[in-house]
Amino acid sequence: MRGVAQDAVVEAWLTLPRRIYLDTGTLQTLYDYGETLWENEPFEPLRRDRQVPGLSDELDALRNIFLVNERAHFEFAVTEASLREVAARNERGYTQWVDDVLDSWLVSSEGEKSAPTSTFDDPRFGNISVKDRRLLQEALDVGCDAFMTIERRLPTAAAFVEKTTGLRILRPTVYWALLQPFANLYR
Repeated sequence: MRGVAQDAVVEAWLTLPRRIYLDTGTLQTLYDYGETLWENEPFEPLRRDRQVPGLSDELDALRNIFLVNERAHFEFAVTEASLREVAARNERGYTQWVDDVLDSWLVSSEGEKSAPTSTFDDPRFGNISVKDRRLLQEALDVGCDAFMTIERRLPTAAAFVEKTTGLRILRPTVYWALLQPFANLYR
């Protein structure tokens, strides 16, 4: 019986997403709540976020994920499609911050070639917004294991997307639940 339990732990470790695409909602949350995440300031929801259920839990998960990542060195991907979405919001500071995050991604993925594909053009993905399909496609094209989103709607398609493409759609709390059993390895 012990071998079966060990096999499950090894399988969980081997399937842990290590290249994660950050969608624009997650990027916005990281930007808006940077003091809470990086400087341990108390969580004070912005006016527009006061009614967002579970936001505090998602922020705690993000904080923990990035604390572990100080030593784990997982990759967090951002692409030109993300930057275009961010730039469309016309918030200069936020756009510059995401551009800096994109620069970090480009440095860490330097030398890798990605060939654009059209997986998400398939009509089977018609229940996913065009904007989200574009981001999901870029995540797939740059070799991501997972797509992290703070939103609630997209994860309803997670099982289908994973079964069809192998790309996992995860909210921060879900990713943290996968990572938490291994967190002490990186502290």
